[in-house]
Amino acid sequence: MRNLLIKSISLLMVAFVSLSYAMASSPEDVAKAGVKSVKEYVAKLGRYQVKFNVLAGDLIYVGEYGVEGDSYYIQMDNVEVYSDGKLRYEVDNKRKEVSIDMVDLQSRNILDNPTRCFDFAESEYEVELQSDRGEELTLYLQPIAEDMDGEIFLTIDKKSGRPKKIIYRLYDDEVEVAIDSIAASKSPIKRYNKNHYKGYDIIDFR
Repeated sequence: MRNLLIKSISLLMVAFVSLSYAMASSPEDVAKAGVKSVKEYVAKLGRYQVKFNVLAGDLIYVGEYGVEGDSYYIQMDNVEVYSDGKLRYEVDNKRKEVSIDMVDLQSRNILDNPTRCFDFAESEYEVELQSDRGEELTLYLQPIAEDMDGEIFLTIDKKSGRPKKIIYRLYDDEVEVAIDSIAASKSPIKRYNKNHYKGYDIIDFR
């Protein structure tokens, strides 16, 4: 009975997202509906885990991250990043260094602050419809504030709002992050423990 109820709710949510797009009569409305749908998709996951690939120039990185409220944990190659929502601990296991800094709460970069990387407020970003290819929407986002640089291209599943790819472009530099999987997680995310990194050099930028 419970599984049937969950399935029914899921179908209703998909129908609601589809209806939102159907009611969006202009490219601007479609873009705004897309931003709303990805925010709601991620929010309903609660605590969640993401596996991703990063393409930066000729380099490819494989990683994963977990989010729980304002806290997160990122693992990518030899680097680990922990955050409790206030402080960010970046661990370089190859150099045996730990860099400590304040969290940039305004950042929407998935590698800087994944807790807000899919939360684009209309008051902070202008959004346009870049492309509508049947099952996918690609949205173009540009910060409104003059002191914020860079462009964002966000590709999502049109029916569910699931994020599929995000591209950050700053001047001539471009970083592409492909979302391989995103799902709710039952396991608590990893927390920073200084005892796990005894002998590492500590660099404190606070």
